[in-house]
Amino acid sequence: MARSLWRGRAGSHSFSTVTNACVLRAKTEAVMGAIAIVFGPFVVALAVVAPISALVTAVGVATAAASATFIQFWFRVQAKRSHFRRRQTSLRIATFAEALSSCSWAGAGGLAAASTWLAAIPGLIALAVVTGAWIISPAKSSPRSVPRSFVGRARSLAS
Repeated sequence: MARSLWRGRAGSHSFSTVTNACVLRAKTEAVMGAIAIVFGPFVVALAVVAPISALVTAVGVATAAASATFIQFWFRVQAKRSHFRRRQTSLRIATFAEALSSCSWAGAGGLAAASTWLAAIPGLIALAVVTGAWIISPAKSSPRSVPRSFVGRARSLAS
């Protein structure tokens, strides 16, 4: 479903179509920008002291944010107009999966920044949570779940 967006000067009747993929991309960019604003100063301060740990921390934050965003996109469902007050609520399983994956990625990032191989354990747990969320998501069979530009070619080959 494409949305119309008016563009142009007064007196012109120029419309541009905004697709759902563009809307999802804009929402993702807004979330990632907000996360960068919050965690950016900490990563920069850490980079002064330990550049490798700062890089690992930045990758961990980005991975946790991407996983949480994907889980929310996978569990996105269209609500009826009669349920207007509850339209923006998420399923409980999505909330728990998002929290568990974020905590697991945080643990993996912290252990990786400390240069220990034990980071693989919470990393594997996080991958299992994200994979499980993708498997049970209601949008998995729907063609509008997540744009291919976000997921990449691997998901299109898997389906």
